[in-house]
Amino acid sequence: MRALIVDHSKVFRAIWQRLVVPAGHEPMMVDNAAAGLAVLSRQPADVICVSLSLPDSDGIEFTRQARRLDNGQSVPIILLTSSTDNRLHRRAFDAGVTDIHPSTHIEELFERIRHYGSEQDDLLSGRVLYVEDSPTVSRIMIHVMNKMNLEVDHFRSAAQAERAFDPDVHDLVISDILVEGDFSGVTLVSRLRESHPDKTELPILAMSSVEDEARRVELFRLGVNDFISKPVIMEEARARIGNLIVNKQLFDQVRQQRQQLYDMAMTDPLTGLYNRNSLAEFTRKLESSARRRDMPLSVILIDIDHFKSINDQQGHLVGDYVLRELGELLSKSCRDEDLAVRFGGEELLLVLPWCPFENASQRAEELRERIERLMPAGIAVTGSFGVSALSTDRPVDLEAAINAADRAVYRAKALGRNRVVSMSLEQALAELDDEDEVFTIEDDDDARHTG
Repeated sequence: MRALIVDHSKVFRAIWQRLVVPAGHEPMMVDNAAAGLAVLSRQPADVICVSLSLPDSDGIEFTRQARRLDNGQSVPIILLTSSTDNRLHRRAFDAGVTDIHPSTHIEELFERIRHYGSEQDDLLSGRVLYVEDSPTVSRIMIHVMNKMNLEVDHFRSAAQAERAFDPDVHDLVISDILVEGDFSGVTLVSRLRESHPDKTELPILAMSSVEDEARRVELFRLGVNDFISKPVIMEEARARIGNLIVNKQLFDQVRQQRQQLYDMAMTDPLTGLYNRNSLAEFTRKLESSARRRDMPLSVILIDIDHFKSINDQQGHLVGDYVLRELGELLSKSCRDEDLAVRFGGEELLLVLPWCPFENASQRAEELRERIERLMPAGIAVTGSFGVSALSTDRPVDLEAAINAADRAVYRAKALGRNRVVSMSLEQALAELDDEDEVFTIEDDDDARHTG
């Protein structure tokens, strides 16, 4: 960054030199207005800091004359003064001053001007969909964006641009509102915003030579993020494009971080499967879909046989490896609509929408065979499977189906493990009734003996 410093104070210039040189910037130091204007007429600067008080003029007059030079028309100019006089500030801004800062806070000033320097463009990256039918304007704009490290897909017609638009590729859309082709840039804006209503996900910058306030208001209503009038002031274009790209990418980062936090909260870190939190969140949606769409829904509960022995004999690292391998196996066997959950320590659960009871039993048997052949860490591993499903003549209750599958798992273990037991809700409820009856009789016998 080339910073032109116009200040008569030797102390200020010395401190400034000490700050900017180690940071890799190029300071151009002068002590009066005439020298500053002479430097600016010979070479451009990225930012100018000028003191209000100068030996041959003042900072406001310097700014007024600097704005008449080719190299001074768009460069940021910061006036250094501790004055709080509003009339002076108004005169300064009318003359073309960009910002006002006290010269006593030099380190803060240095941090601030770094944001004005054009080298900030070097930090940009992204891809722009650009619609412009003027060869002259498009050549200049593409050159500007390429200097900002942006890739540009340029189209002369809005119809071509719409077909080429990819929300996963393009960070910004720039369109003239009056372009050749089947439809205008206005229509393009309307269609893109219809399909992508979030302005942070898809920023749109409109351009026009039509000085019509009503048209501009209408464009903002249609969903543009910003607007540039033609003929384009290139520094303004750079600033507006840079702001939109940076803001979009910052929002993308926030969304990505939120998704990562959500995934961490909803996913078991060991197996990569969903966890119990996920099951609780999805249960209501699954039950609602089953009720509304008359959807068959089955569950498979898997309990790894003798898992405690694996941990005790082989160590917990081997036990973790076994769980990871089984989690990967379940993930690969799932359809897109299935939900694979680590239900407990060594219990894994599959929730299967649009899967009738009989099909679920068949899938459970296929999984049982695959687990038996898996041999994770060279260890023979088997599982006891319980299968159940929602009942057509009972209220939709996923928890009841899981409880029925849990009873089926106990039955599978009692029968020798490494097998599939399917149990309907009616069978599970009948077993519960039988157990309650047994407990009642035993209680009555105890009462008689004690009485």
